[in-house]
Amino acid sequence: MTVRRFACCMLVLTFTGHASMGETGVPPDMVLIPAGEFLMGSPEDGLSYDDERPQRLVYVASFSIDRYEVTNTQYKQFIDGTGYPPPSHITPSFNLWHQATPLSGSEQHPVVNISWHDAVAYCRWQEKRLPTEAEWEKAARGTDGRRYPWGMDWDIFYSNSASYWAEHTIEFKDGAAWKAFWVAGEGARVSHEHGLNGEVLTLPIGTFPQGASPYGVLDMTGNAAEWVYDWYEPYSYLNAPLSDPHGPQGQLLKVVRGGSWLKPARNIRVSDRDYALPTDRATGIGFRCAKDAS
Repeated sequence: MTVRRFACCMLVLTFTGHASMGETGVPPDMVLIPAGEFLMGSPEDGLSYDDERPQRLVYVASFSIDRYEVTNTQYKQFIDGTGYPPPSHITPSFNLWHQATPLSGSEQHPVVNISWHDAVAYCRWQEKRLPTEAEWEKAARGTDGRRYPWGMDWDIFYSNSASYWAEHTIEFKDGAAWKAFWVAGEGARVSHEHGLNGEVLTLPIGTFPQGASPYGVLDMTGNAAEWVYDWYEPYSYLNAPLSDPHGPQGQLLKVVRGGSWLKPARNIRVSDRDYALPTDRATGIGFRCAKDAS
């Protein structure tokens, strides 16, 4: 296969990072998302899941969001400056850092193997925060209800997903098909040939510029899925506020958005909702930060 590439546990911290501000008051590595309403969630279109419905018109106040996912290099600056533990995974081949240093060649890949708590700690160090689920979705899709950051139509070469590595659109209909692809099938072979540590198929941030959102935010689908602020509840859209929602008062799972290099097309739609325990350190989950508008 020819793989196409395109140019282009809380710790009390005693050190804080500082993001410089541009002339507009927005840090140069962030994008300003204007205040206003957008279509959040999905209609019953044959692709959406129950937890994405009903689709609603939701107002979100102006905020800024990182243009790219947080990279291994950026996260290393954080742990070097604070003594915070590096990313880790209990499975050796899934652990992409050696002691306190990311694997060579992965410096500009999104950091993964970090928990929700780790992501919160980094954002605080940067004097930022995690985006809410509504903020994340608006930054990913704009105001016209599109399925993907670039529009309604799926394209396998616009994001880092399972379909990209297979070079054809794939849909995992059940857990057995997913396991067959990644453990014993085509995905396993590609992971062994191209993956970090022979396993993880993240790519450098910004590899797919044609997959940018309407606001110019990159990698909002695929590559690494992303922690957001909200707790997950499956039917929270039925009675969630229509102005700046911050999610339900959950207790178990945190929302994860955007899908990852592991996921098929259906699961990297901008409205798709995933979830994980806030202590999980999966190979497919990273994050980006947000900031209140000045």
